Amino acid sequence: MEAPSNRHIPLIQAGKMCYDNLMKAGLNEPWLRETLSQLQIYDLRDVRFALLDPSGSVHVLYA
Repeated sequence: MEAPSNRHIPLIQAGKMCYDNLMKAGLNEPWLRETLSQLQIYDLRDVRFALLDPSGSVHVLYA
């Protein structure tokens, strides 16, 4: 079994969800959409990049 990662995990790139990374992090699409809605982001196409940091926080760069 792998040790927990201390790296940032891309969740969205160029407006498209990175499903494999989301699943590897043990998360799902509804969780990500809810997290974005809390940031008042409702359309993935507006997101240039979203990262999950090791503490579980999501960082977003959007247009």
